This record gives sequence, C-alpha cells and structure tokens, in this order.
Amino acid sequence: MNLNLQYVFDAVLGLAVIVWICYRQMTWRVVDPARMWRGPLIFGIVGAGLIVTGSKAVTLTAVDIALLAVELVISLGVGAAMGAIAHFRLLSRERAAAYEERRRPSRNGGALPPLEYESRTSWVGVALWVVLIAVRVGLEIFARHLGAEATASTGVILLVLAANRAARVGVLAWRLDQHRQSITARPLAE
Repeated sequence: MNLNLQYVFDAVLGLAVIVWICYRQMTWRVVDPARMWRGPLIFGIVGAGLIVTGSKAVTLTAVDIALLAVELVISLGVGAAMGAIAHFRLLSRERAAAYEERRRPSRNGGALPPLEYESRTSWVGVALWVVLIAVRVGLEIFARHLGAEATASTGVILLVLAANRAARVGVLAWRLDQHRQSITARPLAE
C-alpha cells in the first residue's frame, strides 16, 4: 500500500483542526463581536479566492452548484443552531482585564465597547460539528459518484466553514443584543 505524503499531511491537519474546534466548543471564549466576524470573513475571502485563482482549475458544473447550495444551507443551519445553543455567562473582572490587555485599539482611535460576556456551546456544539463533518464527507462521496469534483476543493470547504461561522456569529450577536435589551428594559428593584 503506497500512501502519498500529501494525503497523510492533509489527514493530520484535518484532525488537528477538528480537535482545535472541539476544544474551542468546550471552553469559555470572550464574546468580542468585532473579533468574531473576522474568522468567517477570512475563510470566505480565502475560499472564494482559491476557487477563482486556485492552482488546480476548478470547473463548477450545475451539479457542483446544486450540491454547494445544499451544503451551504446545511452549514448555515448548523451554524445558527450553534449560535442558538450557546451558553453565556458574565465575564469575571480578572478575565476581562487580561483580555483587554491583549485587545487591539480601535482603528479610528475611538474607545472599544467593554466586553461583558463569554460563551461556549459545550458537548452539543461538538456533536453539531460531528454532524456537519459527516454531512460534508457524505456529500463529497455523493458528489464524486456523480462526477462533481469541485465540491472537494479546499475553496469550497472554506466557503462552507465561513457560512457556518457567520451564521453562528450572527445568531450569537442577535441573542446577546436581545439579552442586553431585556436587562435594560427591566425595572430597577426598589
């Protein structure tokens, strides 16, 4: 059996990313809306760039586009579910101070809003990642069976990841805004 070193590297890299993502689902992360949008934006730009200018010519057929649309809808749904199940807790003063020390200043020189919360999705978030990965692998196998090779490209994988993360951040930001509004609407205790 002759294994290509690139396949081994891709498998190890893929496993490392999965472990890293699962770890992040289980740990409390500071909710920094400005920073949360960076990942989806970067994944989307790099993914689209790889599709358009990739070293390997990617030809999108009608089957590729249909499968990509299905995969994006599923990815958006899983991302929205991740945002919906996220747990929030108040950020401790010590943790907030440590995060603020590493935080970059505003580009326009203005003050950044204070950070108040941290979140995580726990084991349910990990389970949703497993579902998304299983769907991704299943669709890729199905696509290869149909002769649609473009869905296996790195660019498409990054676009799907960008859609997932964007849906998660969007729902998370909306929930946090709703939470803040409900707190400000409460009457003060006498």
